[in-house]
Amino acid sequence: MGILFFLILGWFGASVGLLIALHGRALAAAWREPVLARPVVIIESDDWGPGPAEDATALGVLLDTLTAVRDAAGHPAVMTLGVVGAVPDGAAMLASGNTRYARRSLADCDFVPIVEAMRAGCRVGVFALQRHGLEHFWPASLLARLRGGASSASPAESDALQRWLHTPGVRTEDLPAYLQSRWVDCARLPSSPLAPAEIVCAVGEEADLLRQVFGDAPDVAVPNTFVWDDRVEQAWAASGVRCVVTPGRRYEGRDAAGQLVAPTRRMRNGERGCGDVCYVVRDVYFEPLRGHRAERVWEALAEKVAEGRPVLLETHRANFVGPLPVRDAAIAELERALRGALARHPDLRFMSTAELAGALRDPGSPLRVLALRPRLAVWCARLERDPEAARLLKFSGLGAVLRAARYLFGDVTFRRSPGAAGC
Repeated sequence: MGILFFLILGWFGASVGLLIALHGRALAAAWREPVLARPVVIIESDDWGPGPAEDATALGVLLDTLTAVRDAAGHPAVMTLGVVGAVPDGAAMLASGNTRYARRSLADCDFVPIVEAMRAGCRVGVFALQRHGLEHFWPASLLARLRGGASSASPAESDALQRWLHTPGVRTEDLPAYLQSRWVDCARLPSSPLAPAEIVCAVGEEADLLRQVFGDAPDVAVPNTFVWDDRVEQAWAASGVRCVVTPGRRYEGRDAAGQLVAPTRRMRNGERGCGDVCYVVRDVYFEPLRGHRAERVWEALAEKVAEGRPVLLETHRANFVGPLPVRDAAIAELERALRGALARHPDLRFMSTAELAGALRDPGSPLRVLALRPRLAVWCARLERDPEAARLLKFSGLGAVLRAARYLFGDVTFRRSPGAAGC
């Protein structure tokens, strides 16, 4: 019996040592990441910009719907709008033989209804604007692939892009995914980095347009397709950005097939980047057009609550524009998700991403947990679900130890939320 005990003890010690050796940085990062004192849900909706007048109507319906959904403190549900400042002026570009890029921006009178709908939502605290690129592509890359020739674009792709430019109410969501990566040059694949001076100029142009249209440039940026690098971050920080929305990792390019290259680094909520920008993690997807249902949100919320993390729901304009039945079904499912989340977690709070970033920066924020015992419970929950350590935890038996420790330390799943167990 004594031999068995020492064998188990030795196995446990070796497993812990291996975990520290292989994943020590992840263990430390999980501990440093702030722990939230209550559930937080933010709807992050990208790609809002120039479009047909129907987009303003959709924003109005979203505003009315979200205004009616309020947390226990009376705050309405908040939807951030990732603002794309401009779209190509197809007629002008085609008239030039695609030798010159031209744009139509939110400053044009045709898009006043959309701008006013955005402003109306911001005034009542339902919408919060975020930077999402002057365009949702790099203009020189689009021009190069339109022309074909020396670029890696095939004749079929060039023809498709020509037809796209002719489309009334052109949508940048319809571009190939690699062309939607604004902060790399995709004239040829694999992509190549942009010149630093070009990045600084583009960031400045975007900020100037947003100030012209809305009176201020938002201090939260969302990288298009989550492809960006340190130089982009530095330019953002210099122009007033204090928070960058990430999927928990950073991609810096596209490969020869146009796919994302392997991520270059991992991020956690509250970590800092270039110019002291604060990272937040957005990794819960809610796209009703793809069949996502409210239950998906409730399951993700239960996991995030146990991990002391916020839920940032990633969604896009495409879900809420288009045919009325599609739009109304998507908005109804979003409302069902939010009301169901409130029913399961009555202490849930709605806020903007900028407000969340402020709390993550402030150790004294009432939104953060500082007590040791609940932080240990959360740390165990985070390690238990860490994808990089999952295999070692499973085969070493440490996963079971973490589950037991999480329960012992109190299992921060906000037990006061009576419906939490049903998520």
